[in-house]
Amino acid sequence: MAFLEYITFGNIFLFLVFLLILNLLIELYQFRNMPPGPRFTSLPFIGNILSFDRGAAGQSFIASTASLRKKYGTLYSLKLGAYKFVVAEDADSVKEVLVKKSADYAGRPPFYSFVSTTLGGKDIGLGNFGPAWKFHRKLFMTAVRQYLSNQELVEERISEQASNLLKYFEEQKGKDFDPAEILMKSVANVICRISFGEHFDSSSPDFDELLRLNNESFTDTKMSEDAFILDLFPLAKYFPFESYQKEIKMANRMFEIIGKQLKLQRERFDSSAEVKSLTESLIKERITAEGEVGSEDKVSILSDDYIVNTLEDMFSAGYETTSTTLRWAIAFLIHNPEFQTEIQDKLDEVVGRDRMPTLDDRPKLPLIQATIMETLRLGNVAETAIPHYTLKDTTLGDYRVPKDTVVMVNLQYVHLDPKCWENPNCFNPHRHIDADGQLITNSGNFLPFSAGRRVCAGEALAKVELFLFLSWMLHKFTFLQSDEGSPPDLEGVSGFTRFPAPYKMRVLKRD
Repeated sequence: MAFLEYITFGNIFLFLVFLLILNLLIELYQFRNMPPGPRFTSLPFIGNILSFDRGAAGQSFIASTASLRKKYGTLYSLKLGAYKFVVAEDADSVKEVLVKKSADYAGRPPFYSFVSTTLGGKDIGLGNFGPAWKFHRKLFMTAVRQYLSNQELVEERISEQASNLLKYFEEQKGKDFDPAEILMKSVANVICRISFGEHFDSSSPDFDELLRLNNESFTDTKMSEDAFILDLFPLAKYFPFESYQKEIKMANRMFEIIGKQLKLQRERFDSSAEVKSLTESLIKERITAEGEVGSEDKVSILSDDYIVNTLEDMFSAGYETTSTTLRWAIAFLIHNPEFQTEIQDKLDEVVGRDRMPTLDDRPKLPLIQATIMETLRLGNVAETAIPHYTLKDTTLGDYRVPKDTVVMVNLQYVHLDPKCWENPNCFNPHRHIDADGQLITNSGNFLPFSAGRRVCAGEALAKVELFLFLSWMLHKFTFLQSDEGSPPDLEGVSGFTRFPAPYKMRVLKRD
C-alpha cells in the first residue's frame, strides 16, 4: 500500500518527462550522423508520425511529408513506429540508392503486409534480397527474354488483343465510355499468355475474378494507407485489423486461382515439348531439380508457394502498370491534341493506311516512344519505388545509414524537378528527342522502372506492349474528351500505384 502513495499526479508527470527525455537521448544517439530530421518531436513508440502534414489522410507518403521536405531538404530521416526511415528525393541521392550502392539498399523491409500477402516473402517484388529471390528473378527474366526473342509471336499475341481493343472502340460509335476495363483486359490477356500459355485467358471463369482482385489490391487507397501505418508497428499483426484481413483474404484467393492453373498444367506437362510459358519453365525447373542429387535447397525454393508468387508477380505487375500507363497516355493526349495529330501524320508517313504498325517500325517512330516516355515521367505510376531496406551499414552522400533502415526514394520528385527538366509539369514528348530526331534513352534522371538490382524485371516487355497498343489505337482513332464532361483529371490518385481518376472519353475513327 505504501507504493500507492507514490502514484501521484506530480510523480506520473515527472515519470513521463523522464521517458520523453530518455527517448530523445536514444533517438539522438540512433540518428547520429544520419540525414537531418525532426528529432525533438519524436515520441515513444510512435516516433514522428505526428510530424506528417495535417490532412494527410488519403494522401501518399510523399504528399504527407511535404512540410518535412520544405524544412529539411530533399534528403531527410525520421522515426516511424519501430523503424528508422530515410527519404531520398533529389536525383543524386536517388541514383546513389538505386544504382551506385544498389547492393547495400537491395532489401525489403519486413512489413507484415509484405510478408503475409506473399506466403512469407516468397515473391520477387516484395521478397527480401537473397538466394531464393535471385533464383526466381533469373527465371522470370529468362522467361521474358525468351518470349521477346520471338518477335513474330510477340506481335501476334499483342496484335490479337489490340485488334479486339479497336473493335471495342468502334462499337462505342462515338459515345462516351470509360476505357479502364477494356485496357486492363487487353493487357492482361497478353500477360496471361506469357504466364500460362494457351490455357488461361479471359475465356476462363476465374480470369475476371483474378483481374478484379489484382485491380482492387492496387487501387484501394484506404487499404494501402491503413496497411502502411500498421506495418510500422510489428505488434499490429497480432490484432484483427480489417485492412490486414482484407489484404490476406484477397492474396490467398489469388494464390488459389493461380494454384489451380499450376496443378492443371503440371498434370498435362510434357517434358519433351517446347516450353511456351513461365508456368512451364518453372515446372520444368522443378522436375529437373528433383532429379538432381544434392539439390534439396533448389527444390525447396521451387515449392508451390514460390511458384505461385512468381506467377502472381508476372500477372499483377505486368498488366496493372502497363494498362494504367495507357490510361495516362490517353488522358494526356486528350489534353494535348496537337501531339495526336503529329503522331498520326508520322504513322501515315512511315506505316501508311493499308497495314498496322509493327515492332520493325519502332525505330522510325521516335515520337510515339517519346510520348510513352513523357507519359511515364509525368504520370508517375510508381511515384515512389517499393520501400528499400539496408542490408548493411552504409552511407548516403555524407551521411551514415545504418543496417535495417527503411529507405524511400521519391521518383516523382526527380521526374518533376526543374533542375532536371525544363518546364517539368508540361507534357512535352519532344524533350525526349534530340536535335537529330533520335530518341534520348540515356537520361540519368528518367527512372520510371526504378534502377539497379531492384529494377522492374518487366521493363522490356512493358515498352513493347505500350508501343504496339498506343500506335495501333492512334493509327485508327483520335481520342476526344467526353460529350458530357470535362477532359480527364490529371491530378492522379495514389494507391499502391498512382493512377488517373476514372474518366470518360470518346474516340473518332480516322478516315
